Amino acid sequence: MFSKVRFFSFLLVCFSSQASSSIDDYLPLTTGPTSSNYGETGLYEMPTARFQKAGNLKFGFSSFYPYEVTSISGSPFSWMEATFRYNEIKNQLYSPYSFYSGNQTLKDKGFDFKIRLLKESRFLPAIAVGLRDLAGTGLFASEYVVGSKRFGNLDTTIGIGWGQMGRESNISNPLARLSDKFSSRSDGFGEGGSFQYSSWFSGDRAAIFAGLEYTIPGTHYSFLLEYDTSNAADPTPGTLERLDVDSKFNFGITRPVGKFLDLKFGYLRGNVFQFGFSLKGDYGERGMVPKIDKPPGLIKLGEREKKLVQNKELLYKSLLRNLSKERIYLQSATKKDNKLELTINQNRFTNFIRATGRTARIAASLSPEDVDVIDITHMVSNAELATVSLHKDDLIKAVNKKVSSEEVYENTVMFSPKSDHFSESEFIPDVTLPDFSWNIQPALKSHIGGPEAFFLGQAWLKVNSLLILKRGLSLSTVLGIGLYDNFDQLNNPSYGTIPHVRSDIQDYLREGRNNLVRMKLDYVWSPFKDVIAKVDLGLYEEMFGGVGGEVLYRPFGSRYAIGISGHKLKQRDFDQRFTFRDYKVKSGFVNFYYDMPNGVNVAFSTGQYLAGDRGATLDLSRRFKSGFRLGVFATITNVSAEEFGEGSFDKGFYFSLPVELFTSTFQPGEIAFGLHPLTKDGGQMLYNTNPLIGIIGNTNEYELRRDWDGLLD
Repeated sequence: MFSKVRFFSFLLVCFSSQASSSIDDYLPLTTGPTSSNYGETGLYEMPTARFQKAGNLKFGFSSFYPYEVTSISGSPFSWMEATFRYNEIKNQLYSPYSFYSGNQTLKDKGFDFKIRLLKESRFLPAIAVGLRDLAGTGLFASEYVVGSKRFGNLDTTIGIGWGQMGRESNISNPLARLSDKFSSRSDGFGEGGSFQYSSWFSGDRAAIFAGLEYTIPGTHYSFLLEYDTSNAADPTPGTLERLDVDSKFNFGITRPVGKFLDLKFGYLRGNVFQFGFSLKGDYGERGMVPKIDKPPGLIKLGEREKKLVQNKELLYKSLLRNLSKERIYLQSATKKDNKLELTINQNRFTNFIRATGRTARIAASLSPEDVDVIDITHMVSNAELATVSLHKDDLIKAVNKKVSSEEVYENTVMFSPKSDHFSESEFIPDVTLPDFSWNIQPALKSHIGGPEAFFLGQAWLKVNSLLILKRGLSLSTVLGIGLYDNFDQLNNPSYGTIPHVRSDIQDYLREGRNNLVRMKLDYVWSPFKDVIAKVDLGLYEEMFGGVGGEVLYRPFGSRYAIGISGHKLKQRDFDQRFTFRDYKVKSGFVNFYYDMPNGVNVAFSTGQYLAGDRGATLDLSRRFKSGFRLGVFATITNVSAEEFGEGSFDKGFYFSLPVELFTSTFQPGEIAFGLHPLTKDGGQMLYNTNPLIGIIGNTNEYELRRDWDGLLD
């Protein structure tokens, strides 16, 4: 009784807080749906047919005894949502064997997926179908069809659930009338990482759930109410322990705090308080921080300066000096009649058109009056990848806001330069080589979800260095210096039957506290038009070193690229110094890439992996205008499901965010996160930095066209 009184008192305080103003009253509020306890858009336990905007990324946490759920949810499209979550189940042990896992509570990973079938209209609701725990252990496995309809400030939801979401079992399974295969369901706790297709939407019973969300006028709050069908009085044997359920109704409030944070409070099952929050950002279009890094203005030359730039040598040196102020480095220059040809190299801007625009501004200001056309060629390493040829007068008019960037584009030509274009240039500045640079970064290694503890990790210093020996030839080194770790607790050796190319990770973590992460020599060049090549050797990653190379053919005006890669490798010792173990392998692939008009990138590779197994990898990702990328992958090889172990085959998801999304100036680099739910040996590739598909960046014709609105940034 006391707990209920406290909760209603809390609600009263929350609602009455509107009587006085706070800074939150003047902050822009988040728009969009709330998140369920499991990370997807929803109420508490039940999902809705709502979705985040395309390009949204959300981190969530929810606590409601006996569960604590941490989740990451992404929306590659406005009609699709994918969620990875980690559940801690506090009333059950990780295993019944104390020598194996001590008193650690049970942990469960899950992957959820939802797509919209029907968009809401004036008369029809939004309808979505989803799967919860589609590749997990099955503890929370559910399938559902749900519809949502808004009436002013009231958003209503009704749906039908199967599996854990249908434990209330208030109706017969309607699909059982279509086929007997939907009549029975194999529920229960099993190995994670496998798709249990046969159980989807099956079982003799299902359940109708419902809910509503009411946005209280004049406040920042929404009231949530749902009829929860996920907890039955007699749960399926062998799954989760029975929970006391005093009410099928869950209710509470949600409140946005600023643009990026949602808070949620609830009262569930008639006996449990819930608290949760969601940190979310819209990374599809632009960054989170306004830029103060404005492009240079046009310079009006005096009569003396106009005469000076007629001298080519003075012109070239002036361009070299002024471009370097923008961290854009002139590689070559040639003035022919009314055309000025420039080759540049830069890593400041992820958007190559932004670099084009800033280069063109400086060239338009400094070039002689007889220059009508400016050609800007982008060079990466020792390879010229794309040329943008625009009219000087068009650019000047656009900078002065007399025409748009689209009008500039109408007279612009893009093409792939000749492979010998650079060597034929009039001016190639002297470069003092070798050039050495280095930096130190704090870093964190983690090992999550093992039987020893939920989180094991290491705080370390990452010492990066780059030695450029000649154009295209560089030596990159990463040295790791450990500061603190608890890897001594690791005690879960691998017993896999195939070569241990990844599963000995705990030995590498324990013994490689101070390690040479990478020491690799790369040479990159373009032997032919539209062809880029690389040879490399050294210590590629913590576990493997060797020698190899890659060739990539990418026609400038096409959406595809094709290449081959191959490496002869040897496994490194656990201490990750300069010694090796006995295991050797040859790994190589044929790689095919295709970029769809909607920003979806398809990568398909087939060949031999690190364990000597052969198969194929499919990688699907979407790159947004901002540079944010969200993707998934799966690998199937000739390693059987039994040999592979839990999960049956390799799979995972990842995302990357350009650093410049979070800074007031344009900066190189990215924040990348990838997750393999399971560390296995089958289907494993070499972690090789700077693959050619990454080196060429967004320099194809259609990519440059897509990014054209960055010309004036």
